[in-house]
Amino acid sequence: MKKIKYSNLLVLGIFIYIIFNFFSSIIGKNIQTLVLENEKAEMKISRKCLIVRDEYLLKSNVDGKLNLLVEEGEKVTRSQEVANIYGDVDYNIDEKISDLNEEIEKIKKGEINISKDDISNFNKEIESTVSNIQLDLLNKDYSKIKEYKETLNKYVQDKNKLVNNGIDSAKLAVKEDEKKILENQKANNVATYESSISGIISYKYDGKEEKYNYNNLENITKSDIEKEKNEYKSVESNSDKIKEDSIILRVINNHNSYIYTYVDKNEKKYFEENESIVLRSGDNEIQATVYKVYEENDNFIAIFKINNQNIGIYDTRVEEFDIIYKQIEGIKIPKDAIKNIDGKEGVYVVSEENKTPSFVELKGVTYEDDEFKYIDYYKNQVNEIDTVDLYDKIILKPNFINTKMKIE
Repeated sequence: MKKIKYSNLLVLGIFIYIIFNFFSSIIGKNIQTLVLENEKAEMKISRKCLIVRDEYLLKSNVDGKLNLLVEEGEKVTRSQEVANIYGDVDYNIDEKISDLNEEIEKIKKGEINISKDDISNFNKEIESTVSNIQLDLLNKDYSKIKEYKETLNKYVQDKNKLVNNGIDSAKLAVKEDEKKILENQKANNVATYESSISGIISYKYDGKEEKYNYNNLENITKSDIEKEKNEYKSVESNSDKIKEDSIILRVINNHNSYIYTYVDKNEKKYFEENESIVLRSGDNEIQATVYKVYEENDNFIAIFKINNQNIGIYDTRVEEFDIIYKQIEGIKIPKDAIKNIDGKEGVYVVSEENKTPSFVELKGVTYEDDEFKYIDYYKNQVNEIDTVDLYDKIILKPNFINTKMKIE
């Protein structure tokens, strides 16, 4: 009887062992794992932002016809002429003054050329002829006197003709008087406009340039950002009839601008003053720094300063940006793979040899967010830190894992 009893127990043990291994094999094959890799990651929030610039609107102070002197997107210097408005005067007055300047210069150049060349030659010929006449008279040779006289008269007539046609002092005076008249008309009837700052020209505006300016940096609210829209409209270019107080153009200082957004108390810690960030919209990236963060009711307003404004946002008041506050490279560990054993945080790494998992403590954590922890792989390698390695296979959600179980 005892032999039969022992046999039954042996069979039961073998059966249990087989069943255990069977289920262990099934479980082992269905356990989720992850192969660790060195990855680049961006820590960011996506948020609607409001853009504040150093900019101003140039307005007309008279009625008239507008003539723009600069192109859209052109960079201008301080005090550069950017537009004219013509009142009760010929719109082509500048062209007429320019034409007169050319005529005056031609007259002056002609006077100089004749005095030095042609007139000098005539004078020499006249003097030579007079000398010949005098010499023949002294010698009482009268045979060529008549011929000399005719030659002399011809030289004098040709010289006078050249002088009268080439050096027309009266004509020069008339042209200069005409120019003065037109210049006086322009001074009294043409308003010239200059840019008061260096910057970029835009022929679009939204009428909120005074509301959102450098004197209002800390008065912008979350509500302003949420409600604001892009409502840019074009100004009338080269209009035949522009009214007093009409907008001519906008000048934008492209060296300094500010981007506003709102963050909650949990996000505030990501934005320390003077820290560098990246603003991304589509394919465009803008380098910026955290200028200031101030409290506004239950939120915080973060201000980012950009030093080289992207031309694509000159005519934009609000934009959705990815605000990248940290860029890191390392081994990314999902938090649902991490266990705390005896006060040490780590993961279960599956051995390539026997397929069994073993607990490995995490070391060299450089950053963590709500979902992941990041290990500085290269720094650990240099310092020979014993922790997880590149291409280790770890178990995800290891709550019910037996460390002796083989992971297929």
